[in-house]
This record gives sequence, structure tokens and C-alpha cells, in this order.
Amino acid sequence: MKLIIYQSIGLTIATTILHASESRLLDGSLLTSLRAEAVAHHPTAIAASLRASAASSDARAVRLWDDPTIGLALMTAESEKRRSDGDIRIGLEQALPKPGLFMAKQAKAAAAQRAEFGNSQTLRLEAGAAAARDAIELALADESIAIQSELIDWLVTMVGNANQAALAPDGNSINALRLEAELAREKQVFDAAQRTRQSVAKRLNLDLGRSLESPWPSLSLSTNPPPVPIARAEIARITRANLKVRTAMEMVSVANAESRVADLERLPQLSVAVDAEVYSGGDFRSATLGLKMSLPYFNRNSSAATVEASQLREKAAAMEVEATRKAVTSAVLSAVDQVANANAQALAYAGEIYQRELQASQAEEARWISSKGSLSDLLVTRKNLLFTQLESRRFIAMQWAALEELNNLVPERP
Repeated sequence: MKLIIYQSIGLTIATTILHASESRLLDGSLLTSLRAEAVAHHPTAIAASLRASAASSDARAVRLWDDPTIGLALMTAESEKRRSDGDIRIGLEQALPKPGLFMAKQAKAAAAQRAEFGNSQTLRLEAGAAAARDAIELALADESIAIQSELIDWLVTMVGNANQAALAPDGNSINALRLEAELAREKQVFDAAQRTRQSVAKRLNLDLGRSLESPWPSLSLSTNPPPVPIARAEIARITRANLKVRTAMEMVSVANAESRVADLERLPQLSVAVDAEVYSGGDFRSATLGLKMSLPYFNRNSSAATVEASQLREKAAAMEVEATRKAVTSAVLSAVDQVANANAQALAYAGEIYQRELQASQAEEARWISSKGSLSDLLVTRKNLLFTQLESRRFIAMQWAALEELNNLVPERP
């Protein structure tokens, strides 16, 4: 019996080594490549880049001069009058630029371009983060499958041991039946984990723009994620690193420029006009050079309302910056807290808790071998040991996911 148990432990170790050799490590380098691939193929990221390019074109489309207006008029009168005054009138009118209006429109377009670029970067970052989160979930699913496979291998060996023990003159088949039932249940859990893994892999392929059925190697979680960040240091980086805060700040610039544009558009519009009269027979008669000015009196209330609205939008945009900064600060605190908690629990489950469960499992195996322990206690201690391993991996996955969220909030390279 003892030899069989030792063979069981040997098979378990061999299975663990096999899974480790076949797995691909999910580390920072792989996550970076997955983010880049997601950004390159995700339609949302592509659409955001196109909108940023459109905003760049809008900035170049700001005009200093409006198009001139040309007119043609024909006179119908007696021949003498037409010959005397000219019967063809040609007019040309050119509006003059308002002082400062072109610069204000340029500033507004430039700020809008920067804001759109910030939105583009935000969407690109979110597309990459979604792929990274799915990759972390896929790695956790593979870790869970490996641990579940380890339990099944152990149960298969134990069923064989129990069947052999039942053949003894004083043996019975109760233990074998209980172990077979336990094995059947664990196989169902294993099959469910496999289906979940396939679903996560398809979702990751969707994020990356690949075929849904593209195969994925087994992934394993790195046991050495980056160190726990310091909340104060991350909060200090929000203003310059968080893309939503920076975009909100650019929207303040847009609103400020819009206020200047609205104020300058109230000024009278000056235009230069040239009129020339010629006779259809080919003779020049006269020319007139004039200066025209619009009278913004009748629409003064409408213009004042436009200025007031733009000023209110500027104040609202400034408040939105503060609201966004507060929301991001709260999210950063939460992410740092999740990283710290997951790190502490991962270390505990991989260290002290695992050692205690291992000792309990080994002691219960010894009791069962010597016929002093029950099968129920043996199964419970064995499951607890594997559950401890799974919890350790789950908390490592939680730490990576929280770090991904933190990177989404305050990226290293915004």
C-alpha cells in the first residue's frame, strides 16, 4: 500500500512538471505585445485614430480670409444711356479678417485636436487593457485546469489502490465506490473548466482580431509580478499621466477659445468692395472703391447669449476637470489597495498556509496508510492543499489584473 501511495505522489509531481514545461509564462513582455496587437486590430482603437486624424485636418481647415464675392449686373435702357453710363456692372467684395478672430479659432481647433488625440489614446489604452485582462483570465484558467488535473490524477491512482485493497480477504468496495463518485464529480468540474477556458480564449482572439478558433498555448502566471506601487506616488502622476484628466483640461482650453471666438464675432464685419461699369461695346466707363461695415445692433441679444453660453461652458469644463481628477484618484486608491491585498494574500497562500496544508495532507496520508485515518479526512486535506495552490494563483492573477487597471489609470507612457 505504501508503495502505491508513493507512486501516486510521484505521478502528481510528474504531472505538475509536465504542465510547467508546456506552459508559456504570462509576464510583462507578453502583455505588452498583446496590448499592441489589440490596439492594431481593434475597430474602436482604429476609429479613434481616424477621429484624431480628422481633428488634425480640422485644425488645418481654419481660414484667415473668407472667399471673395463677385457679381455681374446688366442694364436695360436706351442705347444712348447704356453707351453713356455703361450697361455692364462688375462687382467684387472681400470681407476683411476680424482682429484676433483667426488666432482664437486656431487655438480652439488646436485644443480640440489635442482633446481628440487624448480620447484616441484613452480608447487605445482601454482596448489593450481588455486584451491583457482576458490573457490574465486565460492564464488563471490554465492554472486551474492544471491543478484540477493534478487532483484527478491523484484520484485515479487512489481508485486503483482502493480496488486492489477491495480484493483482499478482509477488504470491501466502499472506499472504491466513494472514490469513483468523487472522481466523476471532479471530472465534471474539469470539463467545465475546459469549456470556460475555450470561451476565454475565443474572447481574447476577438480582442486581438484573430479567428475565434485560433489556438492558444497553455499560459502560466508569473510568480513575481511588479512590486506593490505607492499610492501617493501614483496620485501625483494623475495630472500628467491620466489621459481622461488631460483631455478634460484640453476641453477647458476649447471652451476658453470658444468664449474668445464668440466675443470677437460680435465685432462689426468690414468688407472692401470694388464696382466697375463698362459698355458692352468694349469701353470702360467708371470704377468705385468702397468700404462696407455690418451693423451688429439687431442681433446684439443673440450675440450676448452666445458669449454667456460659452463662458458657462468654460466654467463647467473647469469643474469637470476636478470631478475627473477626483474620480481617477479614487480609482487609483482602489487599484493600489487591490494590488497590496492580492500581493499579501498570494504570499500567505503560497507560503505559510500552503506549508500548513501540506503538513496536514502528509499527516492524513500517513494516518490513512496505517489504517488510522478515514477516507473523508484524506479527501478533505488533499482538496484543501490543492485549493490553497489555486487560491495562491488566483490572488496572483488578481494582482496582475489590479496592476493592469492601475496602468490604465496612470500609464507609464501616456
